[in-house]
Amino acid sequence: MEFLLERNRQLYYSHFHIDEKKFFNKRLMMALAFFLIYAVIIFRTGNVWLIAGVPIVMFIGFKIPYLELVSKKNQHDIIIQYEFPTFLRYFISLLSTQGNVYQTLKATIPYIHEPMKSKLEKLVEDLDRQNINNREAFLEFAESIGSSEAFMIMEMIFEFHEEGINKEDVQELENTINNLQQNKINELIEYKVNQMGKHANPILVYGLIFIFLFTGITMIAYLSQLNL
Repeated sequence: MEFLLERNRQLYYSHFHIDEKKFFNKRLMMALAFFLIYAVIIFRTGNVWLIAGVPIVMFIGFKIPYLELVSKKNQHDIIIQYEFPTFLRYFISLLSTQGNVYQTLKATIPYIHEPMKSKLEKLVEDLDRQNINNREAFLEFAESIGSSEAFMIMEMIFEFHEEGINKEDVQELENTINNLQQNKINELIEYKVNQMGKHANPILVYGLIFIFLFTGITMIAYLSQLNL
């Protein structure tokens, strides 16, 4: 449904800092490219009935860039979900040597890869600013991860930041992180198994749709000529 309705279009534009006008022009160019390819097919076959398929072909071409954008966002979210436990493992390992949450977060940054790294850098920058509530900064970071576990864990880390660190709470946090990491490993295995049975490339999927539509339109045109 998202492919048709594009209800989250503005969210995706904002997330990837996309220029709406340029992206719209890209979609028009893709639709035009599909039209030109289809026009060549019509010209080569000489079948005027194929003209009926022009709107469908251009619609698919127009939608493909948005489908790629949705796919990119989904991949981004998946990477974040599985990078979060990695960040937590480094955080808990460095906590005892850094002394406080803020210094530990800063020390963790060099070990983390994108896109998690930029989110962690933003959290540290927010904690540096005096006009931002620290709790809101931690919760905003959790929201960018997008899981209930992230909110729970970042709430615990925020309490360490405000009230100090004790061994019992650190042990509880470590147990929570271990459970989360194991769950994410199991989810990753399940995800990869499921992906083996699916088409990973959305362009390939819609290329197949294009072929099926073209075949269907050709058959309709052929049958129509038989009836004449």
